[in-house]
Amino acid sequence: MSGQLYLGLDLGGTKIAAGVVSGSGKLFSLVRVATPAHGVRSDLRALFDAAQATLAAARIGWPKVKAVGVGVPGAVDPRTETVWAPNLPGWKSVPLRRLLERALGRPVFIEADRNVQAMAEAWLGAGKGASDLIFLTVGTGIGAGIISSGRVVSGSRRVGGAAGWIAVTDRWQPAFARLGSLEAQAAGPTMVRAARLALRTQKRGVLARLARADRKLTGETLVRAARQGDARARRILAEAGEHLGRGVASMVALLNPELVIIGGGLAEAGDWLLAPLRRAAKKWGQPLASRQVRIMRTRLGADIGVLGAARCAMLEMEREKKSNVDFPSNQAG
Repeated sequence: MSGQLYLGLDLGGTKIAAGVVSGSGKLFSLVRVATPAHGVRSDLRALFDAAQATLAAARIGWPKVKAVGVGVPGAVDPRTETVWAPNLPGWKSVPLRRLLERALGRPVFIEADRNVQAMAEAWLGAGKGASDLIFLTVGTGIGAGIISSGRVVSGSRRVGGAAGWIAVTDRWQPAFARLGSLEAQAAGPTMVRAARLALRTQKRGVLARLARADRKLTGETLVRAARQGDARARRILAEAGEHLGRGVASMVALLNPELVIIGGGLAEAGDWLLAPLRRAAKKWGQPLASRQVRIMRTRLGADIGVLGAARCAMLEMEREKKSNVDFPSNQAG
């Protein structure tokens, strides 16, 4: 195994993924584990264990790793280099870069997961060659990685792309203060809650059978039920797609991208989610922008977070080598 190698870590609300990636985008190993979500210490241990396991799977040692990139489900404060992840208990002002560099002994670079996923799309995915795109991730939370004129847009405090806070209704709910309007109505946990409510009144059908077989109801269960013809699952996904489409309409009107790429765990629902999303985006959108934009599902699948985190580390190392004054996440492709 020759050439420069990077370690990509993808910290999610329910899963952690780690992989060894080459400078050309080849994935040599991939390890996935559950996110403990019991506090920062247990989550850090899981990150470290996943990193060690994926290096062992690739049969390389730490000296072969040039740098480590980490995608996190939240925001990174550029002044303090700390992480805020609202969907993970205890993740407020966590000095993740310092902690991981101490544990791993390699340069570590942290970025919001939505931004690293957009980087992956611009590098290897459907967005290759596109200068203006939005990557919308729909899972435990909702976020948007934005590339405009070939550069990642992350804002003055790197909170840009917090698409879950787009207002898609004028009826205030207390959950909006914690999650945002769009996320409270269209993210995975909301869909699961709606499915649980549906099962209270009707305990038969595909959704009920799969929930019993899985011993719990998850977003994956909901997607499988929709694929197998469950009307309730399809209705829940369609309602979420309608909300997402309104949010996408606002983003398209503001940014006029060539592409909107949908990813995250719920993107596996395919057209049960995307068809109502596209209809709503066109209905609510700015006429010119909404007609020309292409809305599609990611082609990179579940590997996108690891690939994007590794790409982030590559760009950071290039930036440091060139002593460029730009912020690390400004380049995308």
